[in-house]
Amino acid sequence: MDMIVEGWQAFRASGFGMVVTSTEAQRIYAWIALALVFGASLWFARRQLNLLRSVSAAELDSDLRLPGPVPKKPARIQRRIDWFEARRDEVVHGVWRALGLLLVLGMILPGAVVFMAVWQHDWLLPDYAAPIVIGEGEPVAAVGDVVIFLADQVFRGALADIPEVFRLGLTPVSNNPDNAVISWLVVIYRFAAGMVSGSAIYMLYRVWRGVPRIDRRIADYRERLKQAQLPGA
Repeated sequence: MDMIVEGWQAFRASGFGMVVTSTEAQRIYAWIALALVFGASLWFARRQLNLLRSVSAAELDSDLRLPGPVPKKPARIQRRIDWFEARRDEVVHGVWRALGLLLVLGMILPGAVVFMAVWQHDWLLPDYAAPIVIGEGEPVAAVGDVVIFLADQVFRGALADIPEVFRLGLTPVSNNPDNAVISWLVVIYRFAAGMVSGSAIYMLYRVWRGVPRIDRRIADYRERLKQAQLPGA
């Protein structure tokens, strides 16, 4: 252990070691890590969004029709019922899983990056203006204010221009335009929040409309099954 400590101290004392372990270098490493998390999460969120959009109307809106004639024997009707029930559960559960991942990748992880950039602003961007302000420009630094500020960005992103037009919001805290780095992060995050929210609402609507239709299809086959099981059928 002593050799490791001595080796590390010798490395830090060297010219190269002083450069790569300096505070400025550590800031660069931190920004690279934040940028990678931010970019990767949005990239994977876009893939999840495409996956959600690929769920066809036939799968979710019960327009899916199996080849061949309508079954008449009880065993075949029951297999058809089992197939539709399994398919319904598979699609609906898949939509919920995709929505959960989309929420994590499109809102939570990018939001965590923005939070860290704002919360550790004094260290990450020591020569920049305050990242968020309240009122006439008073800097804000409390954790609670930063969290509410991020929630407000999700709210504004989800409702597009409505909050701006009607001057709605969750907090008077806003980004500081004088800090271009944080402001652009907020712009991208708000856009991502809007895409995620819009997609979630659209898919929830499709599930709300589609599941009852599938249930009616299943109920129709159940009625056919009852008729097929009657004596003399």
